[in-house]
Amino acid sequence: MNVSKRRRRGVVATVVFAAMVCGTDFALAGEDVPAAAAAEADKVWTSRCTHCHGPSGAGDGPVSAKLDPHPRALNDPEWQRGVNDAHIETVIVKGGSAVRLSPFMPGNPDLASKGDVVRALRMKVRSLAAH
Repeated sequence: MNVSKRRRRGVVATVVFAAMVCGTDFALAGEDVPAAAAAEADKVWTSRCTHCHGPSGAGDGPVSAKLDPHPRALNDPEWQRGVNDAHIETVIVKGGSAVRLSPFMPGNPDLASKGDVVRALRMKVRSLAAH
């Protein structure tokens, strides 16, 4: 095995380990992110996303009942099949208004320069369909 493949496998193993330790699902088939990005994404998910989307992505966070429209159920398999990764990442960074969705979904412009963190968040959203 060449050095590049060994290095990639090492990174994948590190991300999987970090995900297990942090209780996240950021390692999905064929993708990996640096452990630091996965850890930051986990903090963002917990501190910014779960208030509306809930910990399992069911759209049942503590603030959700007060919102109309209610937050997206990110764990809905039908929605997951109907949306592409670029759309999810755009909503994460620019918010719902940027794609003609709810203005209650705030953007995270501070993540615009943190592609690995955004990708890890998108991977988290994708992982919710399995739960």
